[in-house]
Amino acid sequence: MTVIVCLVGTHFLRPFEGIRYWSRLQGITRLYLLYSSVKTEDETAIFSYMSKQNAESLKEKLEIMDPIMVGYDPMDHRGAFRSIYGIMAQARKDGEEVLIDITSTTNLTQGVALTIALMFRNARVYTVPSKQPAWYVNGKIGDERFQEWFQNARNQPSLEPLEIQLPGYRLEPHSKHEEKEWEVEKTVLGLLREHGGEAESISDIIRWSGYKAASSTLRNRYSRIVSRLELKGFVDADKGSKMKVISLTEFGHIFAEALSDLADV
Repeated sequence: MTVIVCLVGTHFLRPFEGIRYWSRLQGITRLYLLYSSVKTEDETAIFSYMSKQNAESLKEKLEIMDPIMVGYDPMDHRGAFRSIYGIMAQARKDGEEVLIDITSTTNLTQGVALTIALMFRNARVYTVPSKQPAWYVNGKIGDERFQEWFQNARNQPSLEPLEIQLPGYRLEPHSKHEEKEWEVEKTVLGLLREHGGEAESISDIIRWSGYKAASSTLRNRYSRIVSRLELKGFVDADKGSKMKVISLTEFGHIFAEALSDLADV
């Protein structure tokens, strides 16, 4: 079972051909069309306009696949992470492979997609190269000149999809033992987020976890948990004069928010 997450941006034909390519090659069980739902009057308005128009056209053309439309902000790191991670986590739970199309989204969201792909073994990333050079924006929305440019830009012919090769290692668990550790690690991340993103010591985390006293055994156990989270880039653990302050990194905050979204579903 394969899911496609298409990050729809300035192109229509290239993503369309990419989806058709993978559909012929291995079949697609579900298709997500993530488009910019941002309402603005600045320079991002053109991208949002094109993104939504292209997503609607893709939905119409691929009606047989019953696409799922998902609005998000492709210029918001946290929002983009949460939107994509939620889909990936559900697919992982359902035992599905995921192909993420980064052909025409923003550079920021491309980076987010690659980051998330490195966290899941069931994730693959691809782009659909253009046969011709990029088209630069010509005119303003509503102008005849803009509409002519828009039709040319969104219908650029494509080459065969090019999968972005990723290293084999992922952050997700690799064994039953690691799965149990990972569940505890995610719980600790959630506790840190609930308490403002920082703990003054290991004892705080132990207490938040429901233990009345921080025994030496518990201290050793939670110290190992924090060390693993630090190694993965989720927390910083700075040792002060009396205690070890544990705080979420920026990535840790983003990831904890994504976990919170899943818990609310």
